[in-house]
Amino acid sequence: MSLLTLLGLAAGLVACTKPTASPPRPPPDEPRPSPVATIMKSVGDPPVPAPAPSPSPAATRPLSPPLANGSLRSPMPGGRMAGYSGDTGLDIGGDHLPVHAVASGTLDYAEKGHTRWTRGKDTPYSVRIRLDAPIAFRGRRITHVWYTHMAELAVEQSEGVPETERRRVEAGERLGVSGIGNGVPHLHLGMLLDGQVEQDDWTYILREHEVRAVLGGYANGARLAAIPAPPSSAQAGMATTTAVALCQPARCPGRRAISP
Repeated sequence: MSLLTLLGLAAGLVACTKPTASPPRPPPDEPRPSPVATIMKSVGDPPVPAPAPSPSPAATRPLSPPLANGSLRSPMPGGRMAGYSGDTGLDIGGDHLPVHAVASGTLDYAEKGHTRWTRGKDTPYSVRIRLDAPIAFRGRRITHVWYTHMAELAVEQSEGVPETERRRVEAGERLGVSGIGNGVPHLHLGMLLDGQVEQDDWTYILREHEVRAVLGGYANGARLAAIPAPPSSAQAGMATTTAVALCQPARCPGRRAISP
């Protein structure tokens, strides 16, 4: 065999053993990142943690009933207007009653603090909501609603959370439970003007009689309507039986009897 023939055979062997250009497949059991667990802003950016899940609908329902001002919802169904002149908002008397959002908006915070009453049996939770639609008030705008002395929260959110991670609330949605402030069971409801939320200037804080006027012109001492209790199973059965009895063909014109 000639030298040229041997060289040709060696070149063919090298060509046959050269690896392919396609990358190797990962083994079947190799873990892969979940697309739900991480949200990527764009290619090359660091991953952004997925937002926390919202509470279940049962935790924030039922919605509170409308107020005399039909565009707003009751802040504490069953509570009694109990404000006093010179307060930085309206006190609503009631012992551990459900607290609700008067209008839709975005949570600034829902957490402990933001109140000076923290002694003895005083309860520590506060909520502030930036309204979706500011409420007109004497040529100005109510932009934020503040709740304090709460004993429980339906959802918690720290102040300073990025805007994109803040939770929205629906008008009438349950925010938590009222508690105790300065030793007295009640909810404090504040309304703040023109985006000023520090509460260090009376110019931007509604007095208690002004809050009552915004809610619908309630008198001091007026009681807010409670949320109607859902019917019991026995009541629901009675209502169904009554409806069937009242809607027999002879009593309901236009309704045909079902042939046996």
